[in-house]
Amino acid sequence: MAQNIDLSKLSPEQLAAYKKYKDGNAGAVTNTQQAEVVDRNVNNGQEDIDELRDTQKKASNKANESNFANQNQKSEKSKTFSGGIFGSYLFDKQNLTFEPKLNIPTPPNYILGTYDELIIDVSGMYEANFKPKVSPEGYIRVPNASPIKVSGQTVENVTRIIKSRLVGIYPGAQINVSLGSIRSIRVTVVGEATRPGTYTLPSLATAFNALYACGGPDSIGTMRDIKVVRRGKVVANVDVYGFLLDGALTNNIALQDEDVIKIDPYKARVSISGAIKREGLFEALPGETLQQLVRFAGGYSDNANKSVITTIRLKNNGKTVVDVPENQLAIFKLQSGDSCYVATTSKIFDNRVDITGSVYRPGTYALETGMTVKKLIEKANGLKEDAFMNMAFINRKQANQIPEILGFNLGEVLKGAAEDILLQKDDSVMITSLFDYREEKSISISGAVLMPGTFKFVENITLKDLIFKAKGFTEMANTDSVELVRIIKDPDRLMNTTDKTIVYKFSLDKELSFKKGSADMLLENGDKVIVRTISGYEETRTVKLEGEILQPGEYSVTSKSERISDVIKRAGGFTQYAYPAGAFLIRTEKETGVQQKLNQITKENAKKLYQNKNDNKVDATMLKTAGIAAPAEGLDSIQNTFSKSKSVDKVFKSQGIVGINLVEIMKHPGGKDDFFLEDGDDIFVPRELQTVRVMGEVLFPTYVGYQPGMSLKKYIHRAGGFTEQALKKKVFVLYANGTARSTTRFLGIKFYPKLQPGARIVVPEKPTEVKNPLTAGETVGILTSITSAMVLIYSVVKR
Repeated sequence: MAQNIDLSKLSPEQLAAYKKYKDGNAGAVTNTQQAEVVDRNVNNGQEDIDELRDTQKKASNKANESNFANQNQKSEKSKTFSGGIFGSYLFDKQNLTFEPKLNIPTPPNYILGTYDELIIDVSGMYEANFKPKVSPEGYIRVPNASPIKVSGQTVENVTRIIKSRLVGIYPGAQINVSLGSIRSIRVTVVGEATRPGTYTLPSLATAFNALYACGGPDSIGTMRDIKVVRRGKVVANVDVYGFLLDGALTNNIALQDEDVIKIDPYKARVSISGAIKREGLFEALPGETLQQLVRFAGGYSDNANKSVITTIRLKNNGKTVVDVPENQLAIFKLQSGDSCYVATTSKIFDNRVDITGSVYRPGTYALETGMTVKKLIEKANGLKEDAFMNMAFINRKQANQIPEILGFNLGEVLKGAAEDILLQKDDSVMITSLFDYREEKSISISGAVLMPGTFKFVENITLKDLIFKAKGFTEMANTDSVELVRIIKDPDRLMNTTDKTIVYKFSLDKELSFKKGSADMLLENGDKVIVRTISGYEETRTVKLEGEILQPGEYSVTSKSERISDVIKRAGGFTQYAYPAGAFLIRTEKETGVQQKLNQITKENAKKLYQNKNDNKVDATMLKTAGIAAPAEGLDSIQNTFSKSKSVDKVFKSQGIVGINLVEIMKHPGGKDDFFLEDGDDIFVPRELQTVRVMGEVLFPTYVGYQPGMSLKKYIHRAGGFTEQALKKKVFVLYANGTARSTTRFLGIKFYPKLQPGARIVVPEKPTEVKNPLTAGETVGILTSITSAMVLIYSVVKR
C-alpha cells in the first residue's frame, strides 16, 4: 500500500507514534517474507537454510501475536547472524535507524527548495532577525528588500546574494544566513522492498534513510545493487555489504524530491558453512569469487582446513561436487545456488609419542627420526626414584589400527643389556611405579585417644609415633594397660597352633613423656592398638522430671543404684495438684552395636508375622497402624505393602513408655516397682485427671467424665456403643501411667478392666477378610478337573 504522509505537518508526538507504527509493521512483514524465501530455497539442500526456516517461522508467529512484542523479538534476533541471509537483519535493528541528522551546521552545498526556511540574523549597528520561507515560485521576501530568487541554488550562493541585497539597507551591520526548518521531499521505493511505496522524508535524507523507512529489501530483494533513479537516470548504486563489511556508506547520496529507489531481485546467492566464522547465506555479484565469499563470512576459523573448500554446485539435471584448492579461490567464480563447505583440520598426529607414569615430565613429545625408549625417557627428564625397573609397557597401534601392548625390562634396556626399542607414531610408553605393585598397608588405633582411626603404614613407624598421630590420650584413658594386637604371619605357627594373634601390653605415660624403650616398638602392617578407659568410668547420666513436681527439671544420676523414689525426693516431692497414679516414665534405650543388629533381625521377623495364622486373614488394626486400606486385589498386594510399611519400625522404636505405679513406689521405696534410673529417663506426673477417653470401633469416640465405680460397658454406651466391626472380646484399657489391661473370660463370663481417671478404652477392629479371587482361567481349570474326575469315577462304577 502506497504511503503519502507529509511529516512536516505532524507534531512531535505524532511523529513518534508514526515511527513506532512503522517499526512494528516492518518487523512483522520482514520476518514473514524471510520465512517465505526459505521455502523457495529449500531445494538447495542446505542444512543452514532449514535452520533458518524454523527460526523465521517462529519469529513470524510471534510477530502476528503482538506488534509491540515484535520490536523486542527483532532486537534479540538481530544480535547475532547465523544461518540467515547476510544483512537481512540490518534494517530491523532498533539501535540502528539511519535517521538523518537535523541538528547540524548548514551544509553549504544544500540546494534550497519550496518551503525551506532561512534564518537571517542582522547584528552590530542594527538588530534584526528574519525567518522567510521559500515560496512555491522559489522566492523569499525580506522587509525593505525586493523578492530574492533562491530555489534551486545552494545555501552558499544564496548567502552571498542576501548579503549583497541587505548591505545597503543595513550598512555596517554583520549579516549571517543559516538554514531553519527544512522542507519535506517525496521519495518512491519500488521493486523488491519490504514496504514499497511513496515516502515523505526530510530534505536531508539519504538513500539509507529511505531504505530504513521502507524496511529494506524483502526476501528476494538485492542488497548489493540498489539503484537511485533521478529524472530517469541512475545516479547511484548502493551496496549494503560495503557498509556491513567495511563501514563505508558508498554512494549514500542525498536524495532529492521525486527520486526513486529501485530494488531489483537478487542475481546470485551462495551459502558457506563449516570451519568459518560467519556461516550463512550470502549475496554475490556477477564475477565475484570464492575468496570474496570467505571474506564475507569473516574468514576461516582457527581449526579450518584451508587447503581445499568443497562446493556443491547445481546443474540442470542434478548437482556436482567441486573441490576448490586454496590457490584457486581467487579465480573460482561463484554461481547462484552454490553451497560451500570448509572442513576442519584432522585430529590425527603425524609425529606424536606419549610417556606417562614415573618420569619427571610426563606428556606428549615429537617423534624424531631414530627416537627410542631411552631417548624419550631422557626428554622426559629421566625416571623418578620409584620407577619399577623390571617391567614397562608400550601401547602401540598396528598398521590396521588394532591396538597391541609391548612389555619390556626397563632396567635392562637402560643398562644396555637388552636392545633399545625404536618408537613409532602414536606410541604411548607407560613407566609403572613400585607402589603400583605393593599392597596398601595400614595400622589402626582405637579407644581413649583424641583421634582414633586407621593410618597409612610407613616403614620404621613405632608405637609412640602412632600415639602422636592419634593426638594423644583422653583424660579418662587407662594408659597402664595399652594393648598392641598383631596378626601372626608365620605359616608354621599358624599351621601348628590355634593362635591367630599376639597381644603385647604396655604401660605408658598419659602426658606422653615416654621413657626410652617404653613405646619404641616397631609396628607392622595390620597392627592394632587399643587404649581402654579407666575401669568403672561412665559419662554423666541425667533424668528429667516434669509435671506436678515441686522442683521440676533435669537431675544427674549419682549412682547405678539410684531409683525413681530417690530422684523425686531430691526434687521435693509432688505439688498439691499432682496425680501420682497417672504418672509414667518415658525411657530411651541406648543401643549398642550388638543390640542394633538384634533389633534389626527381630524387625524382619515381625514383618513376616504380620499375617495371621489363617492365610486369608490380616489384623485390621495392624493395617490401620501401617496406614493401609484393605484392598480388593487380594492378599498378595497387602503382603507386598507390608514389606514396605513403617509400622514395624514404629513398634521397635528405641523410645517407649514404661508403666509405673508411683503411689506404691513412694509408699515402699526400694521395692520391686521402684526401678533403677537410666540415662535419658523422663518422668511425668500429671495433674489430677477427670475424664476417660473411649476410642476405636465405637459409634462416637469421645471423652467421658470419670465416675468412680462406673463399668466399662457404661462408658462405651455413652460413646454410642460398638460398631459392627468392633472386636468386643479384645477390648482393653490403657491407664494414664502407661500400663494396659485386657478383657478376660472365665466360664464364658467377660470381666472388663476397672477404670481410673485418665484411662483410655480401646475397642479394636475385627480382622479383615482378604481373599485371592480366582481368574477365569483358574476357574475353568478347576471345573475341568472336577468333570474329568467325575467321568472317571462313573466309568469305574459301571464296570
